[in-house]
Amino acid sequence: MIYFSADDYGLGQKVSEHIMACIDAGKLNKISIFPNFDEVDLSQIKEDVRISLHLNLVEGRCMASPEEVGLLADGSGNFKNAFGGLLKLSFFKRKEFEKQVKKEIRAQVRFWKEFIGERPFLVDGHQHTHMIPSVFRVLIEVLKEEQINAEYIRIPAEPLLPYIKTPSLYLTYSGVNLIKQWLLKFLWLFDKKYMGDIPTALFIGVLFSGRMDERVEKVLPKYIKMAEKDGRDVEVLFHPGYTEKNDLKNENIVFEKFYLSDDRRTEYKELNGLK
Repeated sequence: MIYFSADDYGLGQKVSEHIMACIDAGKLNKISIFPNFDEVDLSQIKEDVRISLHLNLVEGRCMASPEEVGLLADGSGNFKNAFGGLLKLSFFKRKEFEKQVKKEIRAQVRFWKEFIGERPFLVDGHQHTHMIPSVFRVLIEVLKEEQINAEYIRIPAEPLLPYIKTPSLYLTYSGVNLIKQWLLKFLWLFDKKYMGDIPTALFIGVLFSGRMDERVEKVLPKYIKMAEKDGRDVEVLFHPGYTEKNDLKNENIVFEKFYLSDDRRTEYKELNGLK
């Protein structure tokens, strides 16, 4: 199975509309939905489109009580750490950090469980923060304690072979994305012992993050060969939900520049041009 995925559904009306347009065009079969932004009408999403909890610890408002998660959110409930800040807290205030993260993850998981009803339970993380080992371990604990049989967790630890075998792309990678790719692969070394037998897939979407363009079509056949050999699925992550400034109404939009970027329009066009 190849999952063509889009993140950030529910961030704003325009974001969701553009993602829905890709669904209607038959270009997406999986989307990730924010639990803590705009209210989403699940009936509008086709049954054959898989939906995933877009676990969020970095943007918008917390879903636990703000006074219980002071390391994560301010007094108004707005999240106050990016990936790096959460990673530092997991090292230097690990015990209290994990306690508070557990409260927040439990609140989001319980909301999602009720929201999806009988649909399969899938989960990933906004900005891939679920890959921080303390967060990942707590997530698995919460799923077990809530007696949730997760059918999928995204693991954005990209295999290197498809990229090594595509030398024409060597000079196209950004240094920031190379660092992200290696950091996530490194963190996965610590996370995998908690994963158990929860399904995942080979992932595309870190090295090209922010600009999933025609390069995807060059590496995808190599991913498919690898997946067929290993008996695995593939997840290809796009961000086609481009938007406008007046569409983002929440006061704690941390990554506004990313959401308004022209690269999102590029991803929208590229996704709709895939055959």
